Amino acid sequence: MNKSRSNAASEFEKMKKVIISCVAGSALEWYDFAIYGCFAVTIGKLFFPSGDDFQQIIASFGAFASGLIARPIGAVMFGYIGDILGRKKALVISIYMMAIPTAAMGFLPTYEYIGMWAGIALTVIRILQGLALGGGFTGTIVFLYEHSAEDKKATYSCWAPFSLVSGFVLGSMVAMFMSFICNENQLETWGWRIPFIISALGTFVAEYVKNKLDDPQEFLDLQKQEAAAPTKKHGLLKNLFKNHWKGLVMVTLTDVLTACGYFLLSVFFITYLETVLDFGKQTALIIQTINMVFFAILLILCGKAADKFGKRRQMLVATVAMVLLAYPIFVFISSGVFWKAMLGQLAVIFIFSVYYAPIPAAICSMLPTKVRLAGVSIAHNFAMAAFGAFASSWAMQLIKITGSKTIPSLLFVIAAAITAGTLYVWREGEEY
Repeated sequence: MNKSRSNAASEFEKMKKVIISCVAGSALEWYDFAIYGCFAVTIGKLFFPSGDDFQQIIASFGAFASGLIARPIGAVMFGYIGDILGRKKALVISIYMMAIPTAAMGFLPTYEYIGMWAGIALTVIRILQGLALGGGFTGTIVFLYEHSAEDKKATYSCWAPFSLVSGFVLGSMVAMFMSFICNENQLETWGWRIPFIISALGTFVAEYVKNKLDDPQEFLDLQKQEAAAPTKKHGLLKNLFKNHWKGLVMVTLTDVLTACGYFLLSVFFITYLETVLDFGKQTALIIQTINMVFFAILLILCGKAADKFGKRRQMLVATVAMVLLAYPIFVFISSGVFWKAMLGQLAVIFIFSVYYAPIPAAICSMLPTKVRLAGVSIAHNFAMAAFGAFASSWAMQLIKITGSKTIPSLLFVIAAAITAGTLYVWREGEEY
C-alpha cells in the first residue's frame, strides 16, 4: 500500500512540471476569451456603429466567432509543426502568437476614432488569436496525454480543460475587479483595455516551456523509428485524410457538445445573465466567477473518475442527462432569481463536467501517435468552428426571434444528442 502511494507520488512529481507549464500557458490563452465574453457588451458599443444594442452584441459575438472560424487553419498549421518538428515547438509558438495580439487589442482605437476600421482591426486580431488557439489547446491536450501513464490518461489530460476553465476564472475575476474600481464611463473609456494588456505576461510562460520542458517520450520514440521514412515529411496530411478519416469524424462528432456547450456556458452565459435576465454586469460576473471556480474543481474530480469507471460510460451518461435535463434547468434559471440562476448554471456545469473531463483522453486515444496532433487539432477545431463559433450568436438570435428565455436549452439538447449517438458507437481503446 505504501509502495503504491510512493509510486503515485513519484509519478505526480514527474508530471508536476509538465502540468504547471501546460496549465499556465493554456490558461493565459483562454483568459483572452473570458475577458472578451465579459466585455462583449462594451466591445459591441465601442467597435460597431450605434443603434440597436442587441445588434451590437451580435456583431461583437460575430467578431468573436471569426477567431473560432480561423482555428481549423491554425490546426493544420500547428498540427503539421507538432507532428513533424515537435510537440514543444508547436506549443511555444502558439503561446507567443496568442499573447502578443491579445495585448495589442488593448491599444486598438475604437469606432469613434477610425470608424469601420475599428471593427475590421478587431476581427483581424481575433483571427490571429484563433490561428494560435488552433494549435495551442490541442497541443496542450496531446502534450499531457502523451506524458501520462496508461492508467492515468484521463486523470492528467483533464488538466487541459482545467486550464481552459482557469483562464476563464482569471478573466472573470480581472473583469469583476475592473467593474468594482471603475464606474461605467471609466470602464468604457480605458478600464476594459487593462485586462487585455495584461496578457503580455504569456510570453514569459512561452520562454519557460521552451527552456525547461522536453517533448513526450512517446513522440521521441516515434521520431527515432521513422527518422528515415520519406512519407513522414511529405505525406502527413494525405495519410491522415486517406487512412484515418474515421478518426477525424469520431473526434469531430464527440466534440459537438464540447464546442456548443462550452461557449454557451462561458461566453454567452454572462451576457445572458446581464442583458436577458437583467442582473447587471457586477451580479452576472459574481455568478459566472463563482460557478467557474466550481467548474475547475469538478473537472479534476471527474477526470479521476473517468480512469476508474471508463471514459465512454461516464461521457454517455452525462450526454443523455444533458438531453433530458437542459430544458427544465433553463426554466429554473430563467425565473430571474439570483440563487436559482446560480444553482441552475452550476447544475448544467456539473453535467457538462462529467462529460468534458474525459474528452482530451478520449479524442487522443482515437488516433495513432504519428498523426495524433494534426488529427486531433484539425477535428477538434473544425468542431469548434462549426458548432461553437456561432453558438452565442445563435442563442441571442433565438431569444430575439422567439422571445423565450429558455430557448438556449435547445442548443444544449441538440449538441448532446449528436455526441451521445457518437459515443454509443465508439469502441473505447480503438484507434481509427
